[in-house]
Formats: sequence, C-alpha cells, structure tokens
Amino acid sequence: MDLLWSFTDYFMDFNKVRHFQELCGLREATFPNSDSTTNNLETSNSVDSSSLYSEANNGVLKSNIKQRFQRTCCDHDQYSEDCSKPPTKESNGVPYVVTNWILYYLFRFGSLLGHEVFYITFLPCIFWNVDPFIGRKMITVWVVTMYIGQALKDLIKWPRPTWPPAFKLETRVEAEFGLPSTHAIAGTALPFSLLMAMNGRYIFPWELGVVLACLWCALVSFSRIYLGMHSYLDVIGGVALTAAYLTIGWPFMELVDEYTLTTKFAPWIIIMSHFLLGVIYPNTDRYSTSRGDTIIILGVGAGCHCASWWHYQYGFYFEPTASLPYQLSLPTFDMLCMSIMRAVLGCLLTILIRFLMKFVSLYIVCHAVGVSKDDPGARQRKDVEVAYKFTTYTGVTFFALGIVPVVFRLINLTH
Repeated sequence: MDLLWSFTDYFMDFNKVRHFQELCGLREATFPNSDSTTNNLETSNSVDSSSLYSEANNGVLKSNIKQRFQRTCCDHDQYSEDCSKPPTKESNGVPYVVTNWILYYLFRFGSLLGHEVFYITFLPCIFWNVDPFIGRKMITVWVVTMYIGQALKDLIKWPRPTWPPAFKLETRVEAEFGLPSTHAIAGTALPFSLLMAMNGRYIFPWELGVVLACLWCALVSFSRIYLGMHSYLDVIGGVALTAAYLTIGWPFMELVDEYTLTTKFAPWIIIMSHFLLGVIYPNTDRYSTSRGDTIIILGVGAGCHCASWWHYQYGFYFEPTASLPYQLSLPTFDMLCMSIMRAVLGCLLTILIRFLMKFVSLYIVCHAVGVSKDDPGARQRKDVEVAYKFTTYTGVTFFALGIVPVVFRLINLTH
C-alpha cells in the first residue's frame, strides 16, 4: 500500500507539470509594471490559490498527496458559493511567455482533439466517408469510457494542478476535478478503437496504424500537461482505464452491435438507459461542466445507435459493398472531392440542426420545469440540463448519422 501511495504522490506532483511546461518553452513573466504585460504574452486564469501555495517555488509542494488534496479542496471551497462565474484575470491572472511557438500550437491542436468541435466533425465523417461499422465501434467505446471517466472524476474528487507551480492555459473546465483525464481517455479510445475495428476488416499496414494511434494518444495526453490542466497521474489514469476497457470489453463488441441493430425495441432501451445514466450521474457540491459534457456524450451514443438501428431495420445500407477484407488505398482525386463535399455539407446541416435543437429543446424543457430560458442559472439545474442536453444531442446525432446519409443518397453524393 505504501508503494501505491508513493507512486500516486510522485506522479501527482504539480512541480513535474511545471517542469514539463518549462521544458516545452513556457516561462513566467515578471515585470516591474503590471501594465507592461500586454505585449507578446498569453495569460492563463486559474483558481486563486497563491495564498495556499506561496511556498511552492521553495519545493514545499513536494508534500504528500493527502496534504495537497486537502489544500486544493480548501481552494475550491473559496469559490464554491458562486461557481457559475469563472475566475477572473484581475484576481488571479498569471502571465506567462511562450518561447517555443511550435510546441505551443502543437499542444493546442492536441487539446482540441478532446473537445466538442472535434467530436461533432470527426465522428460523423467516419460514418459519411469511411465505414459506419467502424463509427459504431468507436462511439460505443468512447461513450462507455468517457462516462466512467467523468463519473470517477466526481467520485474521487482529486484536484487539478494549481498555480503555483503550474501555469493554467485553460479555464473552461477549471471547476472540474482531475483524475482521470477524460482527454487522455478520448485520446486513447478513439484511435485504438479505430485501429481495432479496422483489424481484419481492412488490409492495411498494422504497424503503421499502431504508431499513428500511439502518436495521437501521446499528443492529446501531453497537451493536457502542457496546458496545466492535468498531472501525470491524471493522464496515466485515463490511458489505463481505456486500455483496461478495450482489453475486457472489445470481445463483446460484436454482440452489442448485433443487439442494437436487430432487437425490435432497441431504440427505446437505448434512449431510456442512456437518459437514466445521465439522471443518476454523481452530484457534486458545486457546478461544473462535467455533468453537462457527460450528458452530451450519452446523447451522442443514443442518437448513433438509434440511427444505426433505423438504417438496418429499413434497409438503408451505407457500408462498403466490396468483399471482405477491404483493401485500404489512397483516395483518387474524385473520391477526395466527394469526401470533402460530404464533410462540408454534412457539417453545415449538423450545425444548423444543432442550433435549432438547442433553442427548441431548451425552450420546451424550461417551460415544462417552470423557469425562464433566459435565466443564467436555469441551464445549471440538473432537471433542465439533463433533459435539454440529452434531447438536443440525441436529436442532432440521429440527424447527422441517420438523416444526412439519406440526403447524400438522394442527391447522388454517396460513395
């Protein structure tokens, strides 16, 4: 047990986060006049923890994990009364200087691979331009691992890196806890589920696929350390959780896929189970984006499987028609143009329906609950947030993966 705590304490040391940031070209900016910090600076916002970590530069942060956890919990309590308002630059901004812009933009890009804007474009494109069979497998793994990871965050309640010593380059998920890193989960689940789903179905250089999947995973994972949002322990936890699920759960993937496609009442079971998972999601003592992001993930999973069931039951076949295994080759110019057209048109339609669904579902849910949709705190209520986000993203995903391919076929924009 002592060995486990030693391992935990070693990899959760926030000084190691700061060391990695400095190794990659971030430096603390100190100026005699605070007004001069506006030139060539990026400014990070973090929870005001300077009073708790004033000794950090002297190495006091190398205390054990229990002390660090207690300090950061106190830190969170300082703003739990009004956690709907993000920290402000004036109260806790820590200026930093970027000396290696290549790594800065590389890790910024890596972090985007775990955000909604990536999911809403990349995952549908797998269905539109590659193979719905692979897309279903990827979304199944992604939904399960992300739900487990998000729930564990709010059950374990271990802190994120704080300033000092780590620079904080993001603020959106600052109120969330750290372990495990859901970016690391997504960065492991998506590339490796893609690789495993293609194995045996496509002829391709397996070794190259493994290398690319590892690079994807590493880029996303290290980007979270670079941005000061996770410790090494958080990232290790996220990767390990996903690896465990892929090892244990992948043999049952075909059974799950067959059940969701062929069972008569599968859509109702899928919608009810995913919605109930959102309802029973662990409550926390303060609001954060964690629950809302989890509901979005559950909605995407429900919409995907309902759309796939509809296609299967009513004879809309969009998978490759050649004999197995399929030969994976570079696309021709015409194929590439068609893929780009499908991606652009599909994303535009999806963004439009997302805007409409958010507006309509929020209005209906707020009216049913008896609150104004213009109330800033209405969307943070559990009954409102779960219902409107689940409805929105179930509908958006069903439209993107169910309706849009049919539209492509009607206008002769299919493979």
